[in-house]
Amino acid sequence: MTAPSSVPKRPDPRVARTRKMLKDALLVLLNEKPYDRITIVDVTERASVNRKTFYLHYETKDHLLQSVTDEILGELFGRADATQRLELSIDEMQSYIAGRIFAYVKKHRTFFEVMFERKAMTDFVQYMKRYFARFYEEKFANLDESKLPVQKDVIASYMGSAYVGVIHGWLNDGMRQSPEEMTRQMILLNLQGPIQTVKNSQ
Repeated sequence: MTAPSSVPKRPDPRVARTRKMLKDALLVLLNEKPYDRITIVDVTERASVNRKTFYLHYETKDHLLQSVTDEILGELFGRADATQRLELSIDEMQSYIAGRIFAYVKKHRTFFEVMFERKAMTDFVQYMKRYFARFYEEKFANLDESKLPVQKDVIASYMGSAYVGVIHGWLNDGMRQSPEEMTRQMILLNLQGPIQTVKNSQ
């Protein structure tokens, strides 16, 4: 007698729809008021669901925010990771990745402004750095470390910190530069490094 095959359960579309409504409601509310003034009642009313439904999916408002954060960062790096399907040189890959990162941050400006203010998630900066570091560690996984003058994990950590710092500064500056201009500057720093960039100007 043949054993029944194990078929993974498909996600319930109603669950996915409800969670999306709650996440979208929180993102809209972040445009309207500080995170610490947003209540679960605000979220449920905006999403047109009741409190009982909220607690079926999330334990707290912070739990919902964590889910939103993971989804946004996951999509950010998922978009950048599309290079896996393209035949690109290292320079082209960096341009592709940076362009999508800055465009995505611009699109979700309010979310990143709130998160970098650390009024919602106090360790967001470190959390985002870890996302960047893991992303680049995966990109560099097949490199022969014996041929590199610096360890792969050090390079990944450096690039993650650099991106997060530049994004934070861009937000604090009111995003006066376009995503395209930020991409150009980031690529220049990635290729030459900050010290060499300054030396080249002298």
